[in-house]
Amino acid sequence: MKKISFRPGFRSFILIIYVLITVSGLILLNSFSQAKQRQIRTILDEQNSIDRLREIKHLSAADSLLVNDAISAYNQSKSIVNVTLGEASMYSALILLGIIVGSSCLFIFLLSHISKPLRELKNATDQIRKGNFAVHLPETGIHEMKMLKNSFNMMSHELEAIQKKLLVAEKEMIWKDLSRILAHEIKNPLTPIQLAIQRIEERLTDEDSDLRSLLPQTIDIISQEIENLRLLAQDFSGFAKIAQPQQSIFNPADAIREICKSYMDNYHIRLEMRPDMNIRFDRTHFYQIITNIVQNAIDASAPDAPIDITLVKDKRFAVISIKDYGAGIEAEDMTRIFEPYFSKKSKGTGLGLALVKRLTEVNSSIVRAKSKIGEGSTFILIIEGSSE
Repeated sequence: MKKISFRPGFRSFILIIYVLITVSGLILLNSFSQAKQRQIRTILDEQNSIDRLREIKHLSAADSLLVNDAISAYNQSKSIVNVTLGEASMYSALILLGIIVGSSCLFIFLLSHISKPLRELKNATDQIRKGNFAVHLPETGIHEMKMLKNSFNMMSHELEAIQKKLLVAEKEMIWKDLSRILAHEIKNPLTPIQLAIQRIEERLTDEDSDLRSLLPQTIDIISQEIENLRLLAQDFSGFAKIAQPQQSIFNPADAIREICKSYMDNYHIRLEMRPDMNIRFDRTHFYQIITNIVQNAIDASAPDAPIDITLVKDKRFAVISIKDYGAGIEAEDMTRIFEPYFSKKSKGTGLGLALVKRLTEVNSSIVRAKSKIGEGSTFILIIEGSSE
């Protein structure tokens, strides 16, 4: 059985201290009064001068009568004093009891009157803690309590104003982030388009070239990248859609070949694919992930350095590795490469790998990175395969 411990609150503690002090004081006062009454009775009992009159001899009959009357009057007065003292003792006890009960009730009333605003303050602070800064307390009660409530109301008003400013700033930051991400993602499809146009321009200046043989492939690349731009615009028009990927089943090897086709003529990309498996993934997200990692590898590599992309099957998972042979990533930076806005490149926004991390997570997949200074970096995607 669980032991229940009782810990009195502040009000109970104050009430207990008050009752102890009050009762102790009144008990001492009553004890002092009783002691004085007993002292008076003792003095009366020891007072025997009247009784000595009986010892006087040779009194006349008249004197003896007067002495007896005096003794009788004295004894009667003594009895009256004793009765009065008894009544005084009883009334004193009743009055002290009344004082205790009355003062306790008054103290409880005052304590309750003071603690009510404190309860209001507690409830108001709970509302503040929950984010409701519009709470307002009525400025009633004693002067000090009015000042305290006034200070609280000023604080809540200032917090409410700060909250509104923060919401505005947060909205502005969201739009800025969205603009940076959109600009970064649009840049990736524009690179293959630019390369394809450059090839056409080169062929136009070469009189011996056969432009017709180049046009179908170039048009295909441009059309593909325009379609990717359309999908990106559609995806960013509803930014929340990222949390709800539109997954479909496709062959990752075919998708990677299609993505890398526009890079092949300008960069040394080596592919090693195992096409005998499918994955369930959002196609647009897959394109963004592969494009961002490949573009990151190109930026980290020398112009003639190779980039290796491999796809293997490990049990029921598709494992995609994209390796560059660049300078590598410092060990202290490895834990931050997927953070937004972290970039060591002079023209980098720091959003590419952050978006890769987010898109893999919303598609229930994993992205990892390993690097060695002087030997390059490898990004690994682990995606569950589909049996359909």
